Amino acid sequence: MIKAMIVVLMLATTIAGAFGSLFFKKAAKDFNFNILKQLRNTNLIIGVLLFGIGTLFYLLALRTGGLSIIYSLTSLTYIWIALISRKFLGEKMNKFKWLGIALIMLGIFLITYSLA
Repeated sequence: MIKAMIVVLMLATTIAGAFGSLFFKKAAKDFNFNILKQLRNTNLIIGVLLFGIGTLFYLLALRTGGLSIIYSLTSLTYIWIALISRKFLGEKMNKFKWLGIALIMLGIFLITYSLA
């Protein structure tokens, strides 16, 4: 039960972080150091909120699991970022990126195998 909860929390953490990064990318085109203008930068606000939500899920996961396992699961963010960038930003994937994703997935499996 706790192991499944850790995985669910980390999925939520990494997905929130990946979408937070997407909104930061969108916010970057309108970013400057005028704080009043940034308070109206909707993409920036959404990005900050998503990172905040992800951080809360991460803290909950840390309460119940080992840091070495949980931190390894944060590498899922790289996978989500690649897929989100492809879908929402039109970024291209090549065989090396797909191979990298496969290797990340293999690494996650090997490191978290002890959870089974």
